Amino acid sequence: MTQGFIIHTGNILKLADLKRKPGHTPADELHDSLKIQLSKASTEGIKEITAPLELSPLLISDERGSQKITVKLFLSTINSDFIKDSLDAALAELGAKQADLLILSWPHGIDFEKGKDLWKAMECLVDNKLAKSLGISDIDIQEFIELHQFAQVKPEVIQINLESCCVVPPELVTFTRENCIQLLTHNDPKNILPNETFKTLVSSLVNVHWTVRYQTLLCCRGIIKNKGYIINAERA
Repeated sequence: MTQGFIIHTGNILKLADLKRKPGHTPADELHDSLKIQLSKASTEGIKEITAPLELSPLLISDERGSQKITVKLFLSTINSDFIKDSLDAALAELGAKQADLLILSWPHGIDFEKGKDLWKAMECLVDNKLAKSLGISDIDIQEFIELHQFAQVKPEVIQINLESCCVVPPELVTFTRENCIQLLTHNDPKNILPNETFKTLVSSLVNVHWTVRYQTLLCCRGIIKNKGYIINAERA
């Protein structure tokens, strides 16, 4: 696993101080949950901040079959090693061996060849049974089609942000229908935790490497049981 300073929010659904205000975005949610957890711990001389035990999400083994685990990765530093690191961290937090769906938020402005390297790293996780299926968000339509053609493990989900695209492009609708790909919408920003925002919370840290969000969903009832974030950053 790559080195870095790790922060766990724990299961934010149990954070009584997390106020869910109208218009609260995922970025607001992450910022506020980090602020709450960081207020309870010092960052000096340690490498990792874990959430208090009572906030840790406990995925009961007997319930695993009825819960879907989704992990979404936001890369701030392009490094294919971070793909496995982030998923390992999320699965360890949940006490699970495999995610049902791993989604990559396509890094803004990334060279397509480097993007293919990231996808190959994700495919290795499927081969090693750490992820059951793969998805992607915020990728250009043509790049998505090219990535689909390139991939050995085809993306089963694509997410688009309706804030930047109020109408789903017909070309994408046709392509996903013809290739049995689930088309979803979301409201995550491309950069969910900018360095400038993070420094206001932890001044001793300079660069966010990756942010991962995990959640478990009760399949039969559509209820989210656990939801949390893990952040890997570089200390100054």
